[in-house]
Amino acid sequence: MSDNPQHRYWLGLHLLPKFGIVKLSRLLAHFESPEALWVEPDTAILRLSLPRKLLYSFCAARQKIDLQRELDKVAAAGASLLSQDDAAYPALLRQLDDRPLLLYVRGQVMDADEKCLGVVGTRKPSKRGWDAANELSQELARQGVTIVSGLAHGIDAAAHRGALAGGGRTIAVLGCGIDKIYPRENSEIAEEVIASGAIFSELPIGSPPLPTNFLQRNRIISGLSHGVLVAEAPERSGALNTAHHALAQGRDVFAVPHGYYSISGRGCNRLIQDGAQLVMDASDILDALDMTHLTAQTQRQAELIQPADTTESAILAQLDSDPSHVDEIVRETQLPASVVSGTLALMELKGLVETVGAMQYCRARNTNLQRSQR
Repeated sequence: MSDNPQHRYWLGLHLLPKFGIVKLSRLLAHFESPEALWVEPDTAILRLSLPRKLLYSFCAARQKIDLQRELDKVAAAGASLLSQDDAAYPALLRQLDDRPLLLYVRGQVMDADEKCLGVVGTRKPSKRGWDAANELSQELARQGVTIVSGLAHGIDAAAHRGALAGGGRTIAVLGCGIDKIYPRENSEIAEEVIASGAIFSELPIGSPPLPTNFLQRNRIISGLSHGVLVAEAPERSGALNTAHHALAQGRDVFAVPHGYYSISGRGCNRLIQDGAQLVMDASDILDALDMTHLTAQTQRQAELIQPADTTESAILAQLDSDPSHVDEIVRETQLPASVVSGTLALMELKGLVETVGAMQYCRARNTNLQRSQR
């Protein structure tokens, strides 16, 4: 993602204070690329047929930005950049008038992320709400849907955990710089998300988790997604802000119904009353978004990575997400070392196992077979 030579200039433009996509688009319309705009002398910039205040502001702000220093910050955060002219920039997000010019990314963006669902809700859910978000996300992830949420306490965490448990992909959109994880208690979840999905932020490195940032990032959660599911939310909730963004963007809104006495679920009931689609199970969402074809596709992919014989099955039964040394696998399976080594090499080619160090193997993330009890 950061191989694009224009990224350094997109980064500079992105960091200009009070220059949103509208103002920058007016400037970029006069140049072939971000680089051409950035390196143009002030004298030439000031001759453009645009408001003088805009031109003077651009020239003054540009001089205060050290591009190499900013790029070094990105590298130090372990992040890469994704600009709106990259092929990997999410297609749905690209449709928005207020799309981010640039995203900071940790993890990988994949073609599979074209089928996304936002899952949001209260930070203080009931057990019923947490379970609903977790179980629906898990089932949808199994069917090939990428789950998008905000890495917050409560429903967000339940959604990310569900997607991970389902062996699928999940994307977290932060309301702070990508060098920070907020809340810190979700750092472990964040690392798992990075390993099997991605974390996005449009905010500059070092940005604190301010309340206004979260409201702004909500448009990205909905913008990445074909629809937004509100799993549990009171009548005053940031999750409803995400639902309103979804409606404005032409996305579907789904809600889990809650009981008459549920204060924490009244926002969901209100959404349903106002026309949101009531969700009783994952098929309601798959049907509404015409994603039912993903189920068959996922099943076909799973069939391709089934163990071919009892030897492969015996080895796979001893593996999980934690690395196991070849010697341990030999001991547990009671198979000859040469057979285990040769079979593991074939299984890695098939995508059943992954190498995670010298003579260390673990089960590949895309296998959904049950591990036997040792």
